[in-house]
Amino acid sequence: MARQLTDEEKQFLRRLEELMERVNKRFREETTDFLEPHLQNLSEPLLARQGQAYLFCGGYEDAERKRLVILPPYIEPDCALAGIALVHLRGNMAFVKADHRDFLGAVLSLGIKREKFGDLYVVEDGCYVYTSAEIAEYLLMNCPRVKGVRMEAELVELNQWLPPEAAVKPLVALVASMRIDTLAAHGFGLSRAKTIELIKAGKVKINHQEVTDADELCQAGDIISFRGKGKLKVAEVAGETKKGKLRVELLKYI
Repeated sequence: MARQLTDEEKQFLRRLEELMERVNKRFREETTDFLEPHLQNLSEPLLARQGQAYLFCGGYEDAERKRLVILPPYIEPDCALAGIALVHLRGNMAFVKADHRDFLGAVLSLGIKREKFGDLYVVEDGCYVYTSAEIAEYLLMNCPRVKGVRMEAELVELNQWLPPEAAVKPLVALVASMRIDTLAAHGFGLSRAKTIELIKAGKVKINHQEVTDADELCQAGDIISFRGKGKLKVAEVAGETKKGKLRVELLKYI
C-alpha cells in the first residue's frame, strides 16, 4: 500500500502545480529553491503526468540538493537558468577543527534559510557553498565567523572547482527483499533487531525522508542515512541467486 503524503508534502505539490500554471500562462521559466532529494523524487511523477519540461541543477553533476527549473516548451534546458553561484568561505583553519555542521550553522546564523543554498563541501581552508545567485552577494558582504575564526568570502566560477569524489566501500548483500531494515542491517553491520529498534526511534532516512516502518521498501538509487553511523547508497539490484535471494550492491560512504 502506498504511503500517505504528509501535509507538508501536499503543500509542496500544490506550490509546484501553481508554478507550472504560471510557466504555461507567462511563457517563462520558474525556478524553485534548493530541494532535498526526497522532494526532487516527489516532484517528478507530477511533472511527468503534466508533460512538463524541467531540469534539476545543483551546481555540479552529482549534487544532492538541487533547484528545479520548470520550462516552457520553447526554451532549451540549460542549468545556467537555475541561477546558482559558488562561494568559497576561506580562513585560517590550521588550529581549528570545523565540520559540515559548523559551516551550516554559521550560514544559517546570517538569517539565510536552508532552502536558499545547496551542498556544502568542507575543505582544508574553509568551505565551498553552492547558493542561489540572488543571495550570493549578501553572503559575500556578511561573511560569518566559524568557531571564532574570521572568514573571507569570494565568488568562484562553477567550472573552476568541483567537489572531490566521495570515498565509498562497495558491499554486496544477499537479501530476501528490499526492506529498509534488511539493507540497513547489512550496510551498517548491525543485527536486524537492533536496526528495527533504531528505525522505530526515527534514526533512519531514505533520501532524506525519515522512515519509522521497518518494512519500507528501497530501490536502486536510494540513499539510506543512519544518524551517527553515516550513509550508504543502493547502487544496483544485480539479479537473483538460485535460492531466490536478491543480490544488492551497496556503496557505503567512508
